[in-house]
Amino acid sequence: MPGPTEQCWGGAGCLAPLGGAGGGSRLPGPTGRCCGGIRLRGGRAAKSPAGAKCTYTFIVPQQKFTGAVCWSSVRAAPEPPVPNGSETRALQEVLGRQQAELQRLQGLVEVDGALVSEVKALRKESRSMNARVGQLYAQLLHEILQRRQRPGLLAQLEGRVANASDQALRLAAGYRQLELRYEALAALVNNQSVLIARLERQCQGGVGPPPPQVTPGVPPLDPPHSSNHRRLGWKGPREVPSPTPWYWGQGGHEDSGVYEVQPAGRGQTLQVWCEQELEGGGWTVIQRRQDGSVSFFTTWHHYKHGFGTLDGEHWLGLESTRRVTGQGPGPYALRVQLEDWAGRQAYAHYQHFALEPESDSYRLRLGRYHGSAGDSLAWHDGRPFSTLDRDHDAYSGSCAHYHKGGWWYNACAHCNLNGVWYKGGHYRGRYQDGVYWAEFRGGAYSLRKVVMMVRPMLPAPDAA
Repeated sequence: MPGPTEQCWGGAGCLAPLGGAGGGSRLPGPTGRCCGGIRLRGGRAAKSPAGAKCTYTFIVPQQKFTGAVCWSSVRAAPEPPVPNGSETRALQEVLGRQQAELQRLQGLVEVDGALVSEVKALRKESRSMNARVGQLYAQLLHEILQRRQRPGLLAQLEGRVANASDQALRLAAGYRQLELRYEALAALVNNQSVLIARLERQCQGGVGPPPPQVTPGVPPLDPPHSSNHRRLGWKGPREVPSPTPWYWGQGGHEDSGVYEVQPAGRGQTLQVWCEQELEGGGWTVIQRRQDGSVSFFTTWHHYKHGFGTLDGEHWLGLESTRRVTGQGPGPYALRVQLEDWAGRQAYAHYQHFALEPESDSYRLRLGRYHGSAGDSLAWHDGRPFSTLDRDHDAYSGSCAHYHKGGWWYNACAHCNLNGVWYKGGHYRGRYQDGVYWAEFRGGAYSLRKVVMMVRPMLPAPDAA
């Protein structure tokens, strides 16, 4: 070969010295390559024997050999490459990009997972909705079939509505007729009151005894000899000496009952119920409600002169009450005693109570209140008395008509002690027409017992 190398072929593993059998020969160049000990010079190579095969190629330095050159078939492990700084940085950048890409892919995978869960939930809900739609569709078909089977159902309902409307119209017409009849009866009662007053004037002139003052459903104030008093074992009124002026605190009597008295300077005697057992006694009862046996929905005439029975439910009368409270000594006090259906009691005490004359419609005058029932009567202070046939209230309609009684109505009532006596307490009515005291159990509660009584302010009553 040209240059300082030689090539050899051969199967031997050692290179024999060149130029003779002895050692010490130098190769012509720094390296040589031999195959089977045949040396090539000047680019010319000797032909290798037939079947000869080059199996090794080696390079030897140019040096002086003294013996055979040998090599080992075990190749030494290559030294690890020394890392390069620029390549390391490039690899780190590539690695960072790959990590960022992995994180992005991981986020996409998480989003895809959530979307998959949501899609599954939507599919489940869709299956439920489909089932519900199928159920509704089946129900609709069932109703359509039923309607086809019963084509007259709607017509029947319409007929019932029409009948109900017709009945409502008939009821309204009937109610209107009842109102007309009521107005006619009220006018008749008013005419009867005028006639009775005329007969009383004639009786006072010596014509004869007046007819009984009876209104249907409203018993009059019974005389002492009536059968009711005999049935209850009442033996007649007890006479009370009449000092001047007369009042209950000077009678010297301790038993409650009916007494015949004569207020000083006031003409004829008067029968009253004296209450001697409550708060020191000396009370004159002017109204009592306890069992609903007497209707208080009556006319002006009866409220003026009184009705009922003295030992039961009764109204003493506006004129008689004015006679009692108009005498001395000093002003009269009013006490209202209340009791509900549970036995709970309360009272309202007014330090002054008086009535104006009939010319002023027995207008109410009240003093200061104290008690446990609450002040429901002060709203009526200064109001004239009203009945179904004489409307003096401050309302556009008739409070006596709505509340079914006679009272010092304003517009209309905070208390209605002359209303309808409903059994049991709570009642249902179109109007608040029960026996109520608004500050005690409210307007929709009809009280069981009510007593109104008066006495002089001598001495001042003790607080109960």
